[in-house]
Amino acid sequence: MNKNNENMTNQFLFFKLDDEVYAINSYNVIEVVDFKAIRKVPKSNACIKGITNIRGELIAVVDPKIRFGGDASEVKKKTSFIIISIFDKSKEKNVSIAFMVDEILVVNEITMSEILEAPTFGTKLEKRFIQSIIMFNNDYVSILNINTVLDINELSIRG
Repeated sequence: MNKNNENMTNQFLFFKLDDEVYAINSYNVIEVVDFKAIRKVPKSNACIKGITNIRGELIAVVDPKIRFGGDASEVKKKTSFIIISIFDKSKEKNVSIAFMVDEILVVNEITMSEILEAPTFGTKLEKRFIQSIIMFNNDYVSILNINTVLDINELSIRG
């Protein structure tokens, strides 16, 4: 790594899914909102919980637990949506997606030297979903590759 890049920082949003902590680069994060009612959408991908209305905009809600091959999320007291902007190649524009999480923890500045390469095995998630890892609260945390997790083409396939 270039010495000049080691001191560069990025902001990461840390959150919980069940008892696991994950992080995403806050670059694509538009905002975090409390859980809102979800309306089911027939014949959509299993990980699409439905749509919700955020200030007049209908936004698809993705359940990452299903996306990662697990059981559906249960709505809890601290359940929130991370509203993320993803580029949709077919529409040639950014679209907003609500990423449903159990709890928002914190936003932290992380220096590039603290970010480690993702392991090739031994993680609960498919390697393609993990961009890298970082130490947070004395534990290793996966930084999600949000462009893969929220790949519009994959999310559009019924399943």
